[in-house]
Amino acid sequence: MGNTQDPRRPSKRSRVGDAALGKTMQTDDSRVKRRRTSQSKNDINKALTPTIINSKEKHGLEEQCTLARTESSVQKSEPQYEIWSSTSMVAGQYSNLDPIFTSDDEYLLIGLETAVHVYSLATSRLLRTLPSIAGDSIAGYRLSPENPNFLYVFTLSGSVTKWEWLSGEQCSSWEVGHKTISVDVCLSDAGNDILLFLLERKDGKRVITLNNSPNDASRSIIILETHVQITNLKVACQGQFIIAYSDRHVFFGWAGLVQPSDSVSYIWKEVNLPVSIMCLDVRHYTSSNRPGPQGSKDRNHADKVDLVLGERNGSILIYYDILRFVKDEGGRQSERNLTPRRLHWHRNSVNSVRWSKDGNYIITGGHESVMVLWQLDTGRKQFLPHLSSPIGNIVISTSGNLYAVKLADNSIIVLSARELQPFSTITGLQLCPKVAKSHDKYLPEDQPLFECVPAALHPQNPDHLIITVPASRQTAQESHPVVNASMLQTYDIRTNSHVSRQALARTNATTLKVGPDGSHIVTPDVTHISVSHDGKWMATVDTWRPYKRDMQALHHGDSGSSHPSEGFQETFLKFWRWNSSSNLWELVTRIDGPHFCDKGSVRVLDVAVRAYSAEFATIGSDAVLRFWCPSTRQRSGLRSDNPEEPMETWKCRRAIDLKPYIDVGMADSLGAASMDFSQDGSVLAICLGSQTCLNSGLAILIDAQNCSVRYSRVGLYKGMPCAVAFVGCNLVIASREAVSIWDTVDDIARAIKLPGSGSVSVKQPRLLAVSSETNTFAVSVECLQNNQHSKNRRMLRSSVQVYDILTLALLSETTLGHHPVALLSAMHSSDYIVVDVAANVQRIGRLDQSYQSNSHSRDLGSHINSGLRNLFGEHVRGKSQDPQHITTDSDNQNLQKELASVFSDAPPFVMPPASMIFRSVVDALSS
Repeated sequence: MGNTQDPRRPSKRSRVGDAALGKTMQTDDSRVKRRRTSQSKNDINKALTPTIINSKEKHGLEEQCTLARTESSVQKSEPQYEIWSSTSMVAGQYSNLDPIFTSDDEYLLIGLETAVHVYSLATSRLLRTLPSIAGDSIAGYRLSPENPNFLYVFTLSGSVTKWEWLSGEQCSSWEVGHKTISVDVCLSDAGNDILLFLLERKDGKRVITLNNSPNDASRSIIILETHVQITNLKVACQGQFIIAYSDRHVFFGWAGLVQPSDSVSYIWKEVNLPVSIMCLDVRHYTSSNRPGPQGSKDRNHADKVDLVLGERNGSILIYYDILRFVKDEGGRQSERNLTPRRLHWHRNSVNSVRWSKDGNYIITGGHESVMVLWQLDTGRKQFLPHLSSPIGNIVISTSGNLYAVKLADNSIIVLSARELQPFSTITGLQLCPKVAKSHDKYLPEDQPLFECVPAALHPQNPDHLIITVPASRQTAQESHPVVNASMLQTYDIRTNSHVSRQALARTNATTLKVGPDGSHIVTPDVTHISVSHDGKWMATVDTWRPYKRDMQALHHGDSGSSHPSEGFQETFLKFWRWNSSSNLWELVTRIDGPHFCDKGSVRVLDVAVRAYSAEFATIGSDAVLRFWCPSTRQRSGLRSDNPEEPMETWKCRRAIDLKPYIDVGMADSLGAASMDFSQDGSVLAICLGSQTCLNSGLAILIDAQNCSVRYSRVGLYKGMPCAVAFVGCNLVIASREAVSIWDTVDDIARAIKLPGSGSVSVKQPRLLAVSSETNTFAVSVECLQNNQHSKNRRMLRSSVQVYDILTLALLSETTLGHHPVALLSAMHSSDYIVVDVAANVQRIGRLDQSYQSNSHSRDLGSHINSGLRNLFGEHVRGKSQDPQHITTDSDNQNLQKELASVFSDAPPFVMPPASMIFRSVVDALSS
């Protein structure tokens, strides 16, 4: 921001004292119509009418001229805002569906909400993504028993898609016509695929259908219809034995002898168990231990099925030969066959249970982060402890040599069955935001509000997402995850792969996580992260506060203390330096209690980084602004990995007390504060908010070099500030009720009232991101809409809206499937990055800008190919050539074609093993 000023404009910032604290805001009733700058496919752009807020009435003529100049400039730049698009999502939360091993144990298929990922176990890299139709939620996926190269993907809406998963080609798709709850696939005696569906009708009934012709939905046969709300389906014995269960209700179905394909009938038995079923597994085997020839009666009883159940209280029930109970029509053997063998070790519910291939072991996992192997003959137990998070699913490969353990922290570990050593590790985006407490009577309980997650894009690597994640994911008694983000994860959103993970605070990895009263011992929570523009420094803030019930004894009889743990919290400001050799952040300085009061440490409300400088600014609830900068310290005999670089530490350069600008009596309880540096780093803008502050909508401009207040103004925004950002000379202020744009040069304020300004928007913090290249800003919007299925309940709809900073025209609106928790702006492009609660990362940008990423990928591929050509030789053009050289060049060209066919254009993480590549290269050279 320059110091020159137009002589025609009146001076407004001569002295600090002229920044009257009681300055009010006047709203002009005259509206200025804006011309739309773009039209989207859905016609979402409307002629918005921004509210023009004047600092003084006598400046009306000058402001009209300014607005006229602004509109004329927008009309010239209209063609560059034509189409905004949203690319496909990456990352994502792994679903509760069991992963699937391929028959050769080389690939693992993992289900997400709207796609199925194919991972290579040799490289732990993503090979293929199989999306669902129209982004519908996936209810199940199964490999074809007839041909394992095909995969069936089932969605909740009732669509079925058949994929050739290795090539990523969609073969066919059809509709079932009802909501799909659960599915399973088996092989018939004729060698064809049989699809079994658990469907929900419109009248609420649950039906199980069988389809012998997968491509013809009209050939489905209803084999069970019930009012019981069953939710799971399991098939054994090539479709002759079916188990359908939910909670305490179990349905056993037996088809008996082989029947014609046009008439299928099952004998069903319903059982009410005394326990709640969490998981089950069946083992089908043939009893061939009896000597001598077997008659027809023996062949009828040759098939046996053993059933194992995992229940909610931690017990494991084993039912041997459950078919005898199902086949018993008289009921004489029911009491004896329903007496199970009981095993118990888990404290809480059993999340997954599996039979081993030989039937001698049972493998279980629960909330204890321990996998247990039960040896049934001896009763001994073998433990695999100290996993990073509770176990969600356990899957055994086709050969039985590998175990896939899906953990609650969105990671999967593939173990060898003999040594229980990690064979492959697949890590997704391990995001788990905290649930904010809401008492809105109009908001359903199953749609909670979530807090924002600290995240950033690495300035030097724009594709690297830096985000805070919990060290471990535990579940409390209220079924809400107990998560405090004490880890930093780096995720590549271009290759959709995990990069690194490191601790920012203590993680309790090797200590007891449960207190004497059974409560979980939580880790510190990282509330802010900020990275310098050169990517060399990072500042983080982590806090820890004990439980209120643990501190009530110290405040016994003190009714005035609303927060018993106040004064006992720990707040650390840490500065990290990037180590290029280890690709990790190294801790340089830790500041204990950077902001404090008489009672102890107070919260840090916001952290900002100064452009073109290694300097950070923090503001706390004590209404004190502090500037932090690095300084060189003496070695004093200390060793360093790099002696040439000076040792640095961080210190407070200057502190500014902002208490005179707010209510002095409530200065220690500043509710919210947001700040941002200008693009050149010369000005720092701060917005303060408090429930009892008399100067509502306060914004302060501070000279970053001299650390002095230059100008302040009140009434710029309404409500508590959530985020602020500079776009040129315009300061965008996002509050919980509206978005305001303040021209800091002309002192003109405009406001946009976003939809859904009810109780939800007041309680939910608003996300903001700006793009200086396109002069746009993006905000998150939440509003309640009517539910199609229930008139009494309303659904929370989230979206991201992109506006033009000059005309306030709506350029794009992207509806999100989940609530957003982070909104970022890419520095080297005009794209916006959205992260939602389901760990999905979505990119929103202009359609003409999206081609840059594709060209970047092509440039990367050409660079790889050129490196291969340089490796195997390429003659320089332009030299004189004789016939011998021409023959040699033609041979080299043929050789290069053969080598190009070997390496192709595939990225390195999906290429075959090195032994196969070497063999192909030798064959090409020898030929």
